[in-house]
Amino acid sequence: MNPEEKNWNDVKARYMTGQEVEGRVVHKAPFGDFVDIGAGFPALLEIIQMPEPPPGQSAADLNPVGSAVKARIASFEETPDKQIRFTQKP
Repeated sequence: MNPEEKNWNDVKARYMTGQEVEGRVVHKAPFGDFVDIGAGFPALLEIIQMPEPPPGQSAADLNPVGSAVKARIASFEETPDKQIRFTQKP
């Protein structure tokens, strides 16, 4: 097993779908925020999984880089890139 596979398996053993986690936004993209939860790679919080922004703001205005966010793990994507996806929706 290579180091990336081992880390991915360790992450899936440590976290579970539906678990609430807290992390810091490390990068913003047009489609969402990348959040560091200490997994060794950032997880994705897509814009469609964020709460409605206040009037006059867009989802891109939420969660500036460096801010702490809480979200639930929505899924572990078993794609070649291995991705954790978050949600803040009920």
